[in-house]
Amino acid sequence: MNATLTTSLAVLLITMSGSIATGQTNLAANPSFEYADAEGFVADDWQTRKGITVERITDGGRTGKACVRFSDDSNSQGQMVESRRIPARPGGEYTASAWLRTSDPCRPGVYLNFYDLNGRRVEHRFERTKGSPADWQRVVVQQTAPDSAWEVAIAIYAYGGDVGVFEADDAELTVTGGDEPGAPGLTRAEPGDKPMYEIGKRRELFVDDFLIDSMSGGIERRLHHPDRREVVLKLDQPWEGLTSAYFAMVPDGDRVLMYYRGQVTPGSEGQVCCVAESRDGIHFERVNAGLFDYKGSKDNNIVWKGVGAHNFTPFVDSNPAAVAAERFKAIGYSHHGHGLGAFASPDGIHWRELLDKPAITNGAFDSQNVAFWDPLRECYVDFHRKGRNGVRDVMTCTSKDFRTWTEPVFVEYGDKRLEHLYTNAIQSYSRAPHLYVGFPARFVPGRTKIEGREPPGISDAIFMSSRDGLNFQRWSNAFIRPSTEPEVWTDRNNYPAWGIIETGPEELSIYWTEHYRHPGMRLRRGVIRKDGFVSLQSAGKVGEALTRPLRIEGDSLEVNYATDATGWIRFELCKTDGTPIKGFTLYDSEALFGNELKHTVKWHGGSLSELDGKTVRLRIRMENADLYSLRFVD
Repeated sequence: MNATLTTSLAVLLITMSGSIATGQTNLAANPSFEYADAEGFVADDWQTRKGITVERITDGGRTGKACVRFSDDSNSQGQMVESRRIPARPGGEYTASAWLRTSDPCRPGVYLNFYDLNGRRVEHRFERTKGSPADWQRVVVQQTAPDSAWEVAIAIYAYGGDVGVFEADDAELTVTGGDEPGAPGLTRAEPGDKPMYEIGKRRELFVDDFLIDSMSGGIERRLHHPDRREVVLKLDQPWEGLTSAYFAMVPDGDRVLMYYRGQVTPGSEGQVCCVAESRDGIHFERVNAGLFDYKGSKDNNIVWKGVGAHNFTPFVDSNPAAVAAERFKAIGYSHHGHGLGAFASPDGIHWRELLDKPAITNGAFDSQNVAFWDPLRECYVDFHRKGRNGVRDVMTCTSKDFRTWTEPVFVEYGDKRLEHLYTNAIQSYSRAPHLYVGFPARFVPGRTKIEGREPPGISDAIFMSSRDGLNFQRWSNAFIRPSTEPEVWTDRNNYPAWGIIETGPEELSIYWTEHYRHPGMRLRRGVIRKDGFVSLQSAGKVGEALTRPLRIEGDSLEVNYATDATGWIRFELCKTDGTPIKGFTLYDSEALFGNELKHTVKWHGGSLSELDGKTVRLRIRMENADLYSLRFVD
């Protein structure tokens, strides 16, 4: 064991619940010094300072075989061992005691020490032996834990002037009452009535309120926002222009294809679909497709031309039954009447329309409409534009073969706001494919920031999510807020591209338009933490959340989290009635701090494999911290 005193949080070896301790259980680990630690220190779960002469003897214990013996032949420093520090209960009445004896004229004693979050001793009480007892004498000290107490420990100590040899055994630390550790005054979140969920090994995010049954104290779900990065493409080619739009980011192996609408002349027939390519999702180069003539040359990146190019949105078909000639698919305006056509390509460059009629006809499609293969539902899913209640809205339908589609229905939101959702950018989230995430462009047609600017209107982008593709929870505050540039405060700016690209081990890239109808039309990249759309957050006040009942699989809990320097998170596994499971209490949990996308939570009291296949609740307590996602794994 490290001989230097540390401030690392240790865990209780008992189970407590509620705001009152469960009786007079000895909180000191290895109180009779019966166990030596693996590194050869005198006793496991105890620590001392450098230069202290202390040994564990195995034939002179008061009740068992072992005790500890201090030998001090100098008055230069005190003699001390301190128990492992454990979470303190603010306001609790603590009693610390130990049995001491000496054959020399010294008077050792017992310290009760309280430490704050910074490891500073904020309160202590010391009592010494009466005289220099040759026989075992019990020394008792009592103290109320202050509100600032974060950890508590019992120490056996002799001052520098107490030269001699003394022995100690049978330490005890108990508490009555007090608030829960780290959370003075916090009321425990209580079970609600949400039914059990087969979480298995799924990664769960906090994008909706599905997982959480109740919350208490200073905790909330907090929407996060992408950080602005560089411009990845300037629309400066003559076949592109100031109204280039409807970008789609399509990962394909070790490359990313970017599709977008260019515009040669006004109107649908004059529009073109273009493609650029990147190996990192940051640096894009136009693909020289050599397919369509522009002013006498095919030296361009145009892959489709005409009405279908207005809203041409491709994807790589992950359907295992997809044939090679249709490895890429797309939807866009049909060339055979009103509606969306179904398109296919073997390579993402050479395209054809699959039918001689539109595949989807119920809708108003003058927007970016999206489709993709959902491996969990085992069908193709479409999301497209149609008006409802006077605003632009989203419909959805499905297909087994990409040619014949169900009758579209409107998605629902669970709120009554009437907002123009111009595009939807809905997709399956690859790290948790049972979740749909969407980044609709929210259009406000009646506002203008530049006087006299035509057409009027401003836009931002919101965030929403769904578990079934029909019912969405959406945030009212913007996910992408316009920057300070006046050119992004006009119509059809800040429109998200469809597609999220992993551009690093810690980040996801999201893209949006800027300077629409202005010189310098471009596509901007932003980055967000993996799983970082929404977090459980506690800022400045302790809070906790209790999940619905979860049937779990695996032997570990993996979390994606971040704290500040003073922050922490603890985890507790509970029975369905909210009572803690022995070995997995908040006090058995490490007090997690740091910033990690993948961390395995540690409990001192048990192995999670004991609960594999069982139904539990998870209690999450935190301060100055964010929890982005969790999952149970092997």
